[in-house]
Amino acid sequence: MNTNFILAIAPGKRELGVAVFSGSELVYISVKTIRNQKSKENSLEKMTGILQKLFQEFSISLIVTKSISQYQKLSPDLERIVEHIRVESTQKGLQVIEITVEQIKSELCKKENLTEKRVFEMLLASYPELKRYWNRPNKWQQDYYAFLFSAVAVGAVYLNTLSQKN
Repeated sequence: MNTNFILAIAPGKRELGVAVFSGSELVYISVKTIRNQKSKENSLEKMTGILQKLFQEFSISLIVTKSISQYQKLSPDLERIVEHIRVESTQKGLQVIEITVEQIKSELCKKENLTEKRVFEMLLASYPELKRYWNRPNKWQQDYYAFLFSAVAVGAVYLNTLSQKN
């Protein structure tokens, strides 16, 4: 079976939202911790390990990432993480496509300008397996799983634009 998988990533300084799609089917979701609060050492090594494991487990053919905002670009740590994803991907011969927050909102919310939370709610209709991560009781849990929802949103937007071209 030679299936092509799309890896969608929502990068953060401490967490990495990951979603893997096979066609339009969501086959894997996770939030990976790349740095603990006490030490930012080895976060790039840890991320390399995560990416390598995903590359081995799935036959990744393309990487789609959520682009970081102008505000997030002020963080040198986050810039290094995003650049590291690009480097690891190109070393594997994989194309990296960035999806902006504006693209997510315009593609998933055609009629109105919605908040990020509303966009995530709309994803639940297409991907009911996400319901267990929605409406968490604590703010830290909501922030944590926002990476997961962002990764799924990035992948969904890419798949929507791909299907519109065909």
